[in-house]
Amino acid sequence: MRYLFIIILALILILGTLYLIDGKDFCLDTSICKENQKVNTEFGEILINKENCLKYNWKWDSKKKECNLN
Repeated sequence: MRYLFIIILALILILGTLYLIDGKDFCLDTSICKENQKVNTEFGEILINKENCLKYNWKWDSKKKECNLN
């Protein structure tokens, strides 16, 4: 019974942590940014969307609506 409680508590902590991680941190860490995020680049602050992604010669993923800044 004690082990079940520990496992459930660990799952709650893991899921809670994943829920609290916002997309901006993921974007800054991986350079893959979701649509409608604002990021600071060498060009200034840019709103991520298809038009801007292609304008700066980045790679746009239409299915996921993400821009790869690399």
